[in-house]
Amino acid sequence: MHLNPKGRDWGAIVNFDDLGKLYTVLIVIWTAWLFTGIAWLVWNRRLPFVRIRHLPVAIISTLFLHIYLVKIMMAYTTNGHFLCSAEFWIMSVYLPLGIALFQANCTQLRSIAERQERLLARHASTDSQSPPRSLSIVGRMWARWKDLSQAHKSYVFIGVGMLVQLIMTAAIYASSPELQGDWSSYGDLPFARGQGKCRRSAAWVPSAFWQLFWTWIYGPYELYKIRHVRDTHHWRLQTILCIVAGLPGTPLWLGALFANIVFRPVNRWFVPPMWLAPGIIVMQACTIGFPIYETFEYSKAKRQHADSLQSASTMIGSVDYEEKKDFRVEDSAETLLAAIHSQFTGRTLYSKAALDFALHQMSAPLLHFAATKDFSGENIVFLTSVIRWRAAWKQVPRDTATGAIAPAARSHLFSLALQIFTESVHEKTAEFPVNIEGYIRKDLLAIFEPALAEEKRLSGESGRARRAHAAFEHGAQQNGISLRQMRAHSQLRWDTSKQAATTTRGTNGSSTDLIAPPSPDQRSASHFDSTASTPYANEQDPFSFPPHPAVAPLGEPELEVPAEFDERVFDAAEGSVKYLVLTNTWRKFIEGGKKQYDHVTSRPAV
Repeated sequence: MHLNPKGRDWGAIVNFDDLGKLYTVLIVIWTAWLFTGIAWLVWNRRLPFVRIRHLPVAIISTLFLHIYLVKIMMAYTTNGHFLCSAEFWIMSVYLPLGIALFQANCTQLRSIAERQERLLARHASTDSQSPPRSLSIVGRMWARWKDLSQAHKSYVFIGVGMLVQLIMTAAIYASSPELQGDWSSYGDLPFARGQGKCRRSAAWVPSAFWQLFWTWIYGPYELYKIRHVRDTHHWRLQTILCIVAGLPGTPLWLGALFANIVFRPVNRWFVPPMWLAPGIIVMQACTIGFPIYETFEYSKAKRQHADSLQSASTMIGSVDYEEKKDFRVEDSAETLLAAIHSQFTGRTLYSKAALDFALHQMSAPLLHFAATKDFSGENIVFLTSVIRWRAAWKQVPRDTATGAIAPAARSHLFSLALQIFTESVHEKTAEFPVNIEGYIRKDLLAIFEPALAEEKRLSGESGRARRAHAAFEHGAQQNGISLRQMRAHSQLRWDTSKQAATTTRGTNGSSTDLIAPPSPDQRSASHFDSTASTPYANEQDPFSFPPHPAVAPLGEPELEVPAEFDERVFDAAEGSVKYLVLTNTWRKFIEGGKKQYDHVTSRPAV
């Protein structure tokens, strides 16, 4: 093995000995793997577990870090012939920006976890939302800031921090003759040795601030904030690995730079900035490698359960299961798994029928799992919403002679469908829009977007404060329904804990069954007042219809209902989303629960 006996000696020629060749080969192989992985992720960017990682930020941070990694990996080979000023700008701009963006990408985990928790709480709450208050300019700005996700807040902090970093870097460069190539203060030195002296000045210390801040301050803080997160995407594990790998980098780099006597034997072959390389490599490997690993897991699972999976076109609709009154919202995932195992065995656990069973009978545990572990709660919300909406369509008031749906009821159904579209599909209004094909979203836009614009015009608001209000406001006021009741109807609640079997007072004064759709989660009907004085017994449930429009007119329709709007409007979207849930979330729910279920059932009876 041929090595330069002096190592990195700042000599007149480059070090292309065996060690220099090894460094070159390693960085070439790593670069090839990295760009192949990036291309793979871009190609599979529509997969849900790739989308949630905010791929553009992840790729940009990886590339910025790689620019600096290439420089330090080639530092031994170049032997001081790379400009000190160029390396200063790379380390002071590209390295901090790469680490800052990586930090923002890791914050995405906490941001999504918190937003999914809010989604879960919002759809488990039965309280109606308060109307928006008028605020001052400062109040509105503060409210908008509080509404920002943790990821977007981190972008603001990063922008401010990088602006300060650029100003500080420019000031240091302008005040340092050595960085500008004037080494007269060191005496008459050759070019390479002057470059070496330049690299040992205190001007380099601020450039390592971001790395030190990330690994020793913000990283542990982030780990503390996500200590309760147990996601299925290995995101928490990724964050732990990156922080631990980066901990020794900056202290060792500073020691190698300024404790030259102690580190001199090492510095000849392993240049001081190389101490930052392990942390950077782990950051890149985790950012690119973990999503690729999950993609292979996803593909492998699809192949293993191919016989129980069907195409998205066969996912439309669901089996009608008999209501189970003994299922309570307090029941845990273990209860749901026990019920599923009593109905399905083997590969049928992964079938569409098993998923439909969970969505109809007790979707709360599945929603909790999807929101807190898989970060896909919006899919379960959408599917249960469509199930209830479709059931409502089947039971709306109809003309007794022709069987046609009453115009006011059709308008009410359209208003409810519009809210499903707005809160779950539309990319501009939904916090978590479901992941469906572009042509499906385009078809839904053609049906609902004109009505959404009209609703904004009618309400004079952003469109979120009034969803199902316009269809029955006029008739409700005429029949003495209070504003509180009207607001309860206009706020569409996807509460998985509400029951379907409610009652209302008929025209003869007797209590009769209200024609409402079955809820995904069933509880005892006694929780509701069966002698309500309003035509809507469950005033929180906008899916409930009175026995006949003559009892409580739904009001004159204000939104124009497109002719193409019918019961099948959500079929394509439902099939696409259900296929994603079946091949991803449902599989993880079953596989994670099987171990726990087997452990419980295998315990000896006491």
